Amino acid sequence: MQGNPYRTRWAAWLPTALEALGQDPPDYRAVMPTMPMPPPLTETPFAGPVNPRSIAVLTTSGAYDVNVHAPFTASSILGDATHRVIDTWTRADAIDFAHEHFNQDAARRDLESVLPRASITACGVRLSPRIISWSGFLLDWPTFIEATIPQIVKQVSIDQPDAALLVPI
Repeated sequence: MQGNPYRTRWAAWLPTALEALGQDPPDYRAVMPTMPMPPPLTETPFAGPVNPRSIAVLTTSGAYDVNVHAPFTASSILGDATHRVIDTWTRADAIDFAHEHFNQDAARRDLESVLPRASITACGVRLSPRIISWSGFLLDWPTFIEATIPQIVKQVSIDQPDAALLVPI
């Protein structure tokens, strides 16, 4: 089995990064400029419909269904490389956020700003049955790239939307 060169570079970076991130407060300025970046993606021209009939919503807000999921591990210095699959029409009072890098109170007051369900359907577009969420603060990119992204792609493929809307936080 061939090793992943990006994971190898990331693993070499990690010990020094953990030392700086383990300080109180974490010293992000010391480690972020040296964090290895994954290889660039191959660009693929968009060939989908101009007027999508269905859209999948993907968000980096750390949203989760409090009745179904454990919260993301928001306090981890490396972030949480997992994702949550939320029923699109989960009641607003059952959705919460586990992400320490944005104002969650504002998102709770105006859920539509993070999960624009009503706005999309008001345009006559059907939403996929599930919303995909992960925490946008993430330093464990190798795990996210190798494990989480394929799971997200599989879920979105099952739902078969015409397009996807990424709501970054």
